Amino acid sequence: MKINIKFHSILWVVAAVLLSFHIVSCSEHIEDWQGNVATGSILLSDNSIASSRGYDASRMTAVGVVIGTRADSIWVVSTKNLGQYAYLDTLMSVANVSADENTLCGIDNTSAILKSERKSPAVGAITNYTSSVKGWALPSIGELRMLSANIGTIEKVMKTIGSDVFLTVPYLSSTQDGSSSQTEELYVKCISLHSGYISSILKTDSAQVRPILRMKRN
Repeated sequence: MKINIKFHSILWVVAAVLLSFHIVSCSEHIEDWQGNVATGSILLSDNSIASSRGYDASRMTAVGVVIGTRADSIWVVSTKNLGQYAYLDTLMSVANVSADENTLCGIDNTSAILKSERKSPAVGAITNYTSSVKGWALPSIGELRMLSANIGTIEKVMKTIGSDVFLTVPYLSSTQDGSSSQTEELYVKCISLHSGYISSILKTDSAQVRPILRMKRN
């Protein structure tokens, strides 16, 4: 069954220019929430949501799968792996990027990277990602933790809709390692989705990129 609810993706390209663009605060942490859209629901190319049982490949085109929800927001992971890319082309910190491992702030972090004018191959891959739905971002480690916590459910749906499988290699986040000022300059967080293991790699090293989208309810 197709759920007759429409959503608007947050335009993070605009947010890159106007960081005052209002979204839910980075202080919001991972928590349970019960709503009409469940983890494992499918985002369609027309910006609507379908249940996994109601999905019909002959009439619908899937672009992502819901990994978690809040009262006013839904997080969706793309159906595509984009390949392995570095966070930056040089070792330096980026202002206004959260180092909190719990925050769901990929759009904020991505906007900060764009505004900084640092060259980010990973963010470049996402801005060049062709999709009928706009607003994809480099996920925060908190968003990747949300994905990892629900990986079994999401993998089953991804197989049903014929999407790219989740790999065993680490996935790159937009979260800098905030253990110290030095680590914040040198390292970025990544995660092995199946185990949930979080590690830090040099910002100039490459890891797999999978876009995540935050959508706000009408």
